[in-house]
This record gives sequence, structure tokens and C-alpha cells, in this order.
Amino acid sequence: MSFHLYLMCHRVDSLVASMLSPEEFGAYMAVGVMKQARGMVIFFEVNPDRLGDAFDREQARKECVAHSNGAPKRSKYVSIYRTLERVPVEALGNLYLSTRDGRVLTLPARPYIVAGEISGGINMYLELCPTHPLVVSRLGPARFIEKLTDQSNPVSVPKLLIADMLIDQDIDGKLASYLPYRDPEHIAHCLTEVAENGRRKDSKTVDRVPSIDAFFRTVGRGFFVGSGTKINYYPFPSRDDLEEKHHWWWRSACMS
Repeated sequence: MSFHLYLMCHRVDSLVASMLSPEEFGAYMAVGVMKQARGMVIFFEVNPDRLGDAFDREQARKECVAHSNGAPKRSKYVSIYRTLERVPVEALGNLYLSTRDGRVLTLPARPYIVAGEISGGINMYLELCPTHPLVVSRLGPARFIEKLTDQSNPVSVPKLLIADMLIDQDIDGKLASYLPYRDPEHIAHCLTEVAENGRRKDSKTVDRVPSIDAFFRTVGRGFFVGSGTKINYYPFPSRDDLEEKHHWWWRSACMS
């Protein structure tokens, strides 16, 4: 049977060895079995050959073996603390998004060049790992990660995963009613504040502990992970592609 390493990075920061395929693992972690776990799951597949020496891969292989009845080992935790920061960006493969009922969408990795990023405009990011606030910023996603992972900055993290979030405002600055954000008036106020005062404050925290219903419906350009200028980009499909090519996943995501 096959051996996989998965980096879970939504509300948890864990490296897990498993004999399950990404689709099987996503369904198992989202739906659960005896542990009665429930909820969406976001995880990367990790290339063991690019992992370096931060983790004991051989020990994980030895312990990730089939049960005596032949059933595959579903999960064997390798790390549960400060994991993302120790996984090299180049070791991160596809990103997988599992809905609450276990349907899994695959997002391939794409290199992202900071120098080619277009500046200007207001963005909103949900930090997923290792921190979790909802933030509005004048910085593009790569510049945002570069700043937050600058170790000369006393308020920084070694590596960061973020989701770019949809912003749709009417002529009066109000958020579109289809966006399931909590306290949309507060978000609109934060967007206006950063737009008007961006020269002295390029980012503002909207919510320190956000609770976003139907999260996948709110994803904009996609997901970004990295440190400094080394960043992977995981584009999120267009709404047309979601309807046509990933219909059942999208239907499940819209109901979550």
C-alpha cells in the first residue's frame, strides 16, 4: 500500500502519515469514523524527499502500516506543533479542500513571483496557519506574506498560509448581500479606513478570531503560502468552472 504525508493547516498545524489517497484522507478527516469528527479540512500533500531533516520520515514509514486485518492505516501523527514553519515551500504539493461531507477539490501548486505582483487596491485575507485573523490590506498577497514573515519585524511568523477573500461592494461601499460574512458593516468600515489611510497603515485586523460560514464560497483568487519571497500560489477555480467541472464539490461547499 502507498505512503503519504499530509500537512493539515486549518485550525491545526499537523503533519500526518497515511496510507489513504488524498481523496480518501480528506473524506476521513472531514466526516470521521469512530471519533465523530466533523468539519471542513484544508491540507497539503508533502513530498517526503524534499522534507529535509526536520522530521523522522523513516520512523513514520515504519509506523504507518496496515492493521492486522489488512485495513490501511488512516492516520499517524508525525508532528502537532509548529509544523508548517518546518516544511520547506518546495516540499508542498497539491492543496486539497474537503467539504464537511467529505468531497475533495484538488488545487495544483503554481510558483508565484513577488516582483510581478500588481500593487494597488484593497484586499482581504484570512490567515489560516499558524495565525488566524481576518485582515484587510493594501498589500498584494505576496507582499503581505513577505512582510508578515520578515523576521526583523517583531510581529512576524516564519511561514504563513492565507486565503484571498472575495470583496464585492456597491457604489455606497456596502458589501454584497450574497457574501456570508459576519458583521459586513464592520468589514466595509475597515476597507474604507485602509483605503483612506493606506499610506500610514497598509493593513488592519478585521476580526482576531473570525467565524466564516460557508468559507469556500468566500474564496477569491485562491491560497498563498510561503516565507519571504518564496511563495506557492494555488488558484481557486472560477465560478463557471466550479459549476461545470466541480459541480458536486461546489454544491456541497455552498451548503456547508
